[in-house]
Amino acid sequence: MGKPNDPEFQKKVIRAAFELLEASGGPVIEDFPEIIPVKEGRMGYALPPELVLNVSDIGDVDVILSEVRNEMEALRPDYAAAIAARGRTTVGASGLAIEELAPFVASFLDGEIPKSPRKGMPAIPLLKLVVEDLEAYYTETRTHRDSIDDLELMGEWFWEKTKAGRLLLLLEAVSLTSKDKVMLQIVEMSLMTPRFWSEGPLPGTSAAGW
Repeated sequence: MGKPNDPEFQKKVIRAAFELLEASGGPVIEDFPEIIPVKEGRMGYALPPELVLNVSDIGDVDVILSEVRNEMEALRPDYAAAIAARGRTTVGASGLAIEELAPFVASFLDGEIPKSPRKGMPAIPLLKLVVEDLEAYYTETRTHRDSIDDLELMGEWFWEKTKAGRLLLLLEAVSLTSKDKVMLQIVEMSLMTPRFWSEGPLPGTSAAGW
């Protein structure tokens, strides 16, 4: 949608998108005419190909969950400040409370599909929304707290340095061994982790995904 923490630039992108609706024919695909400004780096991130965890890396799930909970709690004041400054948050698509996000993800690490806590929403579709909420919690917090507009830097921090990022990488490892087709599809489409494989698919999948 444009540069983080720059609502005016984001509005320009949205207006340009709506202007496409005025075209006499379609479908219409156009590049946005301006280069999105960032201080350094790029407006995207893909995990290093060598950063692939295995089920054997899981260890004690209770320890993993405790580490993520502590990490999230430490970020909570900054997350609250981000909401106060922006007047909104994208966290909440899953319908779960923030403190429920990590436990729900961790409940998949034993290889079994847990019962969904939301009526009418199966566990795996809910998992995708929970992953999005978890990432948004970290992203909104850090981009506001440190005024970061470099999404490559954000991706490197979240996926390579945080406990929550490691939790999702372990979830990916479990998903690769799952017999559930939807779980595998989520991995293959890179809806769980930001993968881009230029030399073949993620080990254990049938497609490279993006």
